[in-house]
Amino acid sequence: MARNDADGRFERAFALHRNGRLAEARAQYDALLADVPRHAPALHFSAVILHGSQRSLEALERIERSLSIDDRVSDVWNNAGLIYMALGRGSDAARAFDRALRLEPTLAEAWLNRSSLDLAVNDGVAAEVSARRALSLVESPHAWFNLALALDAQRRPVDALAALDRLEAGSAVDPADVTLPRLRAQLLIAIGQADEACRVLDRTLLRVDDPMLRLERARLADAVDDERGAIDGYRAALRGAAAASPVHQAALSELLFLKKRRASWDGLAELQTEFRDGVVTHGSLPGGSALTPFSFLSDPSTREEQKIAARAWSRRYFEGSPQERPLSRGRLRIGYLSSDLHEHATGVLAVGLFEQHDRERFEIFAYSTGPDDATPLRRRLIASFDHFVDARGWTDARIAEIIRDDGIDILVDLKGHTERAATEVMARRPAPIAVSYLGYPGTMGALFIDYLIGDAIVTPLSESGDYDETLVLLPHTYQVTDDRRAIAASPTRAELGLPDGVVVFCCFNNHYKIGSDVFDAWCDVLMQVPRSVLWLLTRSDDDLLRNRVRGEAAARGIEPDRIVFGDTRPHADYLALYRRADLFLDSWPYNAHTTASDALWVGCPVLTVRGPTFAGRVAASLLAAVGMPEGIAADRSAYVAIATRWGNDSEQLDGLRKRLERDARTSPLFDTRATTRAIEAAYLEMATQKREGRRAAIVVED
Repeated sequence: MARNDADGRFERAFALHRNGRLAEARAQYDALLADVPRHAPALHFSAVILHGSQRSLEALERIERSLSIDDRVSDVWNNAGLIYMALGRGSDAARAFDRALRLEPTLAEAWLNRSSLDLAVNDGVAAEVSARRALSLVESPHAWFNLALALDAQRRPVDALAALDRLEAGSAVDPADVTLPRLRAQLLIAIGQADEACRVLDRTLLRVDDPMLRLERARLADAVDDERGAIDGYRAALRGAAAASPVHQAALSELLFLKKRRASWDGLAELQTEFRDGVVTHGSLPGGSALTPFSFLSDPSTREEQKIAARAWSRRYFEGSPQERPLSRGRLRIGYLSSDLHEHATGVLAVGLFEQHDRERFEIFAYSTGPDDATPLRRRLIASFDHFVDARGWTDARIAEIIRDDGIDILVDLKGHTERAATEVMARRPAPIAVSYLGYPGTMGALFIDYLIGDAIVTPLSESGDYDETLVLLPHTYQVTDDRRAIAASPTRAELGLPDGVVVFCCFNNHYKIGSDVFDAWCDVLMQVPRSVLWLLTRSDDDLLRNRVRGEAAARGIEPDRIVFGDTRPHADYLALYRRADLFLDSWPYNAHTTASDALWVGCPVLTVRGPTFAGRVAASLLAAVGMPEGIAADRSAYVAIATRWGNDSEQLDGLRKRLERDARTSPLFDTRATTRAIEAAYLEMATQKREGRRAAIVVED
């Protein structure tokens, strides 16, 4: 076919394309390509139409053929980048956009697309640069929006709000578009203007009933303890969103966790069933899932189901390339990453570990992303590290960069899939070896975590298939404890509102661990031990929760005044409460963890049920390590029987306490130095395996 004829046919097809007559245009492109298979522009623009029709794989084949014929056109590289992005091929997309910009540095669309790609991989700094370059070339609402997102990603909410203001001042805003008000509300929350954020969302919801806005509004209500408003908002979001959507999954997760926190058990079983079914149904979605794996730990679930939930959650993170640099030749550099290096359970447990590390073999770094609460524990934690990096407000990219610059060999995540975790930092693989320890009792389901530290009870090797990490088994128990915890003077029972002459059962676990089935068992025990009370902890002003729990007791035939509430208090004062309790009654399927260790430290016996999951076996691990295996019940029936027997035998309870007071602190559970040496042995073996190019389960001998 003559060149002029082919070009004429292309121009006619392209005119149809410009006029939006895409089906006709594509038909003419295809007819031309049947006669001239190497017509690069027809390949390019037919690929654009295919991509717009959600046929990106076919589009990719055509646009790559176009580039193989002529790779000197910036627009073709730019559109190739968009197709690569749609297919999840971020590195290829980056290469394509960069090639377009080398050919035409003033191509604003390519700068804008590059900023979108930078945002997709959570690189706020690069996204800002690209968005500003786009804006220097053309005034674009999309570029202003990307700039706002980039500034938000860098935790610069004031600057992000200014970018949104410029966007809205320079262009008409679609009143049905909820993207801008949603982002504005999030930014207002970040600068402490929650009331104004509520007004923004409420005004928008008057115009459009959007499930995502309902979710954001419910979260705001939840944050200010407006329980009714939060529940109604989450339910509205659930009604308005498809079951497979992230909005529905997030609303379900947060509604479920709120009801567990608040002992609001009506309808809870149905929500738990929906969540569990959703994990199985949607757990394999390519983009991951917003069903939170941490909430699932306190629901009836199997290890396999928990792994599915964790994997789906971890797929939401952009995974960087593994850090392949050689390990340090001298002292191994160990980095601990956490937002809990303050007056928090993790800090309380692990401070002794940090202090007792062998400085001849290890150099210890902290990367703290949480608050400085100015407590004595915070000061002690800071002093326990060779290097303490206060990374509050830093971006994930910046934290990962400094970890790389510090040459960390083994990076230990103390958070896992819990609130305020810096999981994105772990996903960037800034250290050659990545470890999950202490903060999350289960698999993270993530390729970017190499090892999980457990023990023979919580993570037996026979169950290694239920964990995506390589297992490390410490002797006795996985949980390190601090053998320097101070206990304040104990108030009398009368001062604490406890009656004299009765057995005091206690459970100081967070309320999300206490479900109706656990409460049923406790009421069975109270019924069979008539002279007894149950002692729980809440905030002193939380009358709604206290009255609800007492009402649940009354519905089970227990006098409401037999449920006694204590107030939350500073750690040393909280520990002193255990001197006034006779027996700690544990919860399931999520056990007492730090609270069980606390009780045993003070000498209060603990009774638990050994469950099927990591989260449900921690108390059993602690009881075995402290030498009190009779506190481990096989099931609910045995648990109630043991609690009843001990509750009706004051001499036996007194004997258990005296034995703990005599022997507990010399047991392996509270041997901080020995646990530290065991963890260090695991680190050394991890380094050996890395150098030898292998990875296998590690069992540390006593």
